[in-house]
Amino acid sequence: MGVAMGRFFESVWVIAACAACLGIAVIGVGCGGESTGERAGLRFEGTEPGDCSDDADNDADGLFDCDDSGCSGASVCSDGGVGGAGGFGGMMGSGGMVGGGGTGGMAGSGGVGGAAGTGGTMLDCSSLTNPPPGCDELCPSGDSECELGTFCLNGVCSAQCVAGEGCAEGSTCNSRGRCVPDIGTGGTGGTGNTGGSSCQSVQITPTRSIPNVMFLVDQSGSMTANFGGEERWTAAHTAITLIVSELDSIVRFGLTTYQSAGGGSTPAQCPIFDTQVDFAMDNFGAINMSYPVNFPGGEDTPTGDSIDVLVNLIQADPPPAEGPTIIVLATDGEPDTCEVPDPQNGQAEAVAAASAAHAAEVDVLVLSIGSDVSQNHLQEMANVGVGLAANGSGGDAPFWVGSDPQGLDDAFREIISASISCEVQMDKQFDVVVKACDEGDVRLNGTPLSCPSEWRVKPGVDDVIELVSSACDTFKSGASTFTAEFPCGAIIVE
Repeated sequence: MGVAMGRFFESVWVIAACAACLGIAVIGVGCGGESTGERAGLRFEGTEPGDCSDDADNDADGLFDCDDSGCSGASVCSDGGVGGAGGFGGMMGSGGMVGGGGTGGMAGSGGVGGAAGTGGTMLDCSSLTNPPPGCDELCPSGDSECELGTFCLNGVCSAQCVAGEGCAEGSTCNSRGRCVPDIGTGGTGGTGNTGGSSCQSVQITPTRSIPNVMFLVDQSGSMTANFGGEERWTAAHTAITLIVSELDSIVRFGLTTYQSAGGGSTPAQCPIFDTQVDFAMDNFGAINMSYPVNFPGGEDTPTGDSIDVLVNLIQADPPPAEGPTIIVLATDGEPDTCEVPDPQNGQAEAVAAASAAHAAEVDVLVLSIGSDVSQNHLQEMANVGVGLAANGSGGDAPFWVGSDPQGLDDAFREIISASISCEVQMDKQFDVVVKACDEGDVRLNGTPLSCPSEWRVKPGVDDVIELVSSACDTFKSGASTFTAEFPCGAIIVE
């Protein structure tokens, strides 16, 4: 089975899936103009999900499930590893179904099907050297009751293989203990039709969300205040640059500092953006070079004016729409305005600016460096910054307070983590979610993930994989390798 690969920045995404490839029997015409191979409602075994394990003779040929040649490539019938299906000679090889006979004449013989592809070595729980945990346990409800490394076969957890044992050359042992062919090839039928691959690879391109995060950092004079043995400015610089250095491969970061020199009088410009680094991937070098370690000087805190100007700049040159766009406001004091730098009565203007930013599809998340900003103002900013009512009538959004350097670092990390999605967008749709969950081989950095405890198909959405629990935490921590392999019938093939 082929594997489709796509690269998105530092992350590698690979998904492979299978679709059953079946020969189509040639139907001849017999006596009286009737098709001697035609039966009302007939369909071939193995063409529908579950055909090969439903204890039914779906094509009425006297053969049930794995005894029927139509199931020869099905995973549940491959105790010896999955080989390619033998070619069909008029469906059943020699004499299979009916070849082309003349009207009223004898039906011609169908071609002889080719030999099935080579499978594994027919191992099971009793013959594996080191069978996986859970082998031979009961599974009345299917694979979901078996531990990883095993699959449900006739109500008992079984395994064809473990890593390095049980699969023939050209096959790999998947996370459910089944031998999965890299390329399964069947033989060639005679005068019927041609056998081919047991599965047809389906290329899927998954995409992770890339958030756009702009730090908006207060550069007012109070940022020189002592903060656990260092200046507030220095503590913020250390936390921000460390996070950017760790996550700039999966987050598009930017940074702006803001202040004013006596409002709009000296100089006339307000607000002043002394440091301004636009959004970019792998942006640590540019941010670290432009963002001064030592406080460069500053006076006032025109927060509302600064948000308004920054949003206008973002709209004039928007980042790629591959994820949410967010302003992380880091401030240590009550806001003033360009018009009235003192006293600090710019709360209403700042709240209005955060609300307008959200309306422009730029959310504002708020972090207080120290405890000088009132809880009421922080809550109002947090609420309107994500589209809630300022008074909390529709619920309250989180805001963050860093009371010391470690608390500040923790707060920044929590904010950035919240901006990174654990959803992976697919360009194909899942067809049978239960089958994908039970039999899919999904891995993060090479480690198999369990469904639904570590990954799932997002509820209500048929084209999104959602990582959960510790897998989500790992996914958010930096560049990751994500691979997934799904069985025939789990993905819609167009």
